[in-house]
Amino acid sequence: MQQQADQIFKQGILQYQSQQFEAALQTWQKALTLYHDLNDRKREGATWGNLGVAYEALGNLDQAIKSYQQHLAIAIEIQDLKGQLNALGNLGNTYYTQGDYHQAISYQQQQLAIARQLQDPQTTAQTLSNLAITYHTSGEIPQAIEYYQQQLAIAKQTNNRPSQGNALKNLRLAYQTLGEDTHAQNCYQQQWAMLRQWFLDEKSDEFVRIAQIVGLNLFEDLVGADMSGFDLYYADLQGVNLENANLAQANLALADLSGAKLTKANLTQAILSNANLRDADLSHANLYQADLRTKLPRANLSYANLREADLSSAYLSQANLSHADLSSANLKYADLSGVDLRNANLQDADLSRAELKDAIVEKVCFSKAIGISRRIQSELVERGAIFEQNE
Repeated sequence: MQQQADQIFKQGILQYQSQQFEAALQTWQKALTLYHDLNDRKREGATWGNLGVAYEALGNLDQAIKSYQQHLAIAIEIQDLKGQLNALGNLGNTYYTQGDYHQAISYQQQQLAIARQLQDPQTTAQTLSNLAITYHTSGEIPQAIEYYQQQLAIAKQTNNRPSQGNALKNLRLAYQTLGEDTHAQNCYQQQWAMLRQWFLDEKSDEFVRIAQIVGLNLFEDLVGADMSGFDLYYADLQGVNLENANLAQANLALADLSGAKLTKANLTQAILSNANLRDADLSHANLYQADLRTKLPRANLSYANLREADLSSAYLSQANLSHADLSSANLKYADLSGVDLRNANLQDADLSRAELKDAIVEKVCFSKAIGISRRIQSELVERGAIFEQNE
């Protein structure tokens, strides 16, 4: 009968993992009866815990709590500390979900005491995090900060980077709530220090994943960041705010930067070949000697420094290059159709075989640009462009 009970118990797990919650519930109820008849108190308690999980998945929180309490009672009876740990954790989480923060904190405190007794740093850190979040949600910010700091200390001792990132992110929010901007900024700097060490020292190529693990918000926390030399090959940075960021010599080849905000960013000698820069805002950005052999349709490059940049064969349809410094830039075979070139500096820019159909060139001086055929010159002059012989 023991083997039969164990098989039924495992069947319930498979059903639960397949999201067949009702079926899992019925299966575990059968296993519960068998374990009770076998007087296997430990497995009976564990089955009560699983029943609680199934009830919770079905939205029946009251019945889930009753099941978890049965698990806790049996675990206490047989002095099963790990069983108590799990039951207390489930009770704390369920009461938190119900919005009963007082009860949630009571069970989380009991769970914390057992986790420390068992010298289980991972569960201790997680319980500290849960306690802090409960206090935070209930508006008791100083208590929340105390537990976040304890979580952070353990996470550092055990080199648990996800836990460190989680604690720092939540500490920042708590300090911001209290208006303690200096402390919040300190947390932010620690997050960036973690990211740089992890990303650069270990030569990781998963910038976005690491940034999220250390608790950074891709749409808020990269403004003004020092990412010089970062290997961001193929990174998904769509719509990310990188205003004023230092990306000098960064590898952004094949990165998705569509719609990204790169205003005033330093992209000196950055590699952007085959990156997606559709609709990106690169106004006032420093792109000196950058590799921009890529797609930049509708990109805003107004006032950008593009001196000696490589834009050969780049697709710049409808882009804004007004007031941009394109001196000595390589624009061979570039598609500049519909581009706004007003007040751009084209001195020594190579426009050999560049497509300039419908480009806004009125009063644009091409006198010092090179590679423009006589035929194209004539067409551009008709549209208001200025060449030396016409001055």
